[in-house]
Amino acid sequence: MTAYARPSYTDLNARIAADLAAMPAVLRGPLSVAWARSCHGQHGHLDWIDKQCSPLTCELERLYDWAALYGVDRLGATASIGPALATGTVGTPLLAGTQLRGPNGLDYTVQAAVVLGAGSTSVSVRCDTTGSAGNLAAGQTLTLVDPIPGCSNTLTIDAPGLTGGEAEEDVDDWRVRVADEWRTVVTRGARSGKDEDYRFWAKSAHPSVTGALIQRHVLGMGTVVVRPICNGLADRLPTQAVLDAVAAYLLDIAPATADWRVVAPITRAVTVSIDLLPGFDTAENRAAISSAIGATVIAEESETSLLAMAEIDAATATVTSQYTRLEPTADIAVLAGEVLVLNPIVWA
Repeated sequence: MTAYARPSYTDLNARIAADLAAMPAVLRGPLSVAWARSCHGQHGHLDWIDKQCSPLTCELERLYDWAALYGVDRLGATASIGPALATGTVGTPLLAGTQLRGPNGLDYTVQAAVVLGAGSTSVSVRCDTTGSAGNLAAGQTLTLVDPIPGCSNTLTIDAPGLTGGEAEEDVDDWRVRVADEWRTVVTRGARSGKDEDYRFWAKSAHPSVTGALIQRHVLGMGTVVVRPICNGLADRLPTQAVLDAVAAYLLDIAPATADWRVVAPITRAVTVSIDLLPGFDTAENRAAISSAIGATVIAEESETSLLAMAEIDAATATVTSQYTRLEPTADIAVLAGEVLVLNPIVWA
């Protein structure tokens, strides 16, 4: 069957003009133009209706309607949160709502009141602005917007840092989740706790989660270990905020009798060494090869991932065939709970 192709305005105009060939030219031209415009608009509306019939092609407004039918809400932007250390005179109160400013120019708010003790006192702070820009590493400092007598003007971010900030879920990623749930409802009726269900739930808990490793029975018969993968974060590892979000989501949606745990994957470093031949060892080629191999490694996110030497060669060959691969010298297979992480490429 030939796929439907919307006729262009020019085609419609020519077709209608041919149909009106018996009419005087003075009438044929204006009538064919008017009729072609009308028909073209009708075809356009039909084309629009066709796209709204699937969550994979519909407009954003209709995607919200599709998502509502299957309970797949779009993941909103999240704010970074974490601990900071405050120092000052013992007994000085630091109230909830106290405003702090970070080195990135963003404001942060103390979440719960504390009373300063001897040494450093841990304070929970949250960024007032959603998105990854609010994430800060341990050791960076926050400054009080309004000085407080008895409290040091700067607070030091404690480990593991301020994490969990992420932008609103990408529309295309949301489309995939909606379609995935539609397919599951149609074929199985509901999600009951299979491996793919835990992966779906993990991705539905936080916009940073791109996949998950699922291990069964490793902590005893009937147990499930969920290891979220975050391709956009350092070493593909979830932060504590992400782990907490996944755990909270599973607590609400996983089967009541399920015995699950949420932990970070174990990183398996991948070292690639390449010798580019003279004349091809350029900064542009190095960057392109790094990007291609990086995409190949990130694509591996299953419990049985195997990074073959042939895959590395294929990625490198998309840039140039004038090279010698020195490492790895064997395919790399993950062990239980491992996720592959690419080290900076070594250029011989």
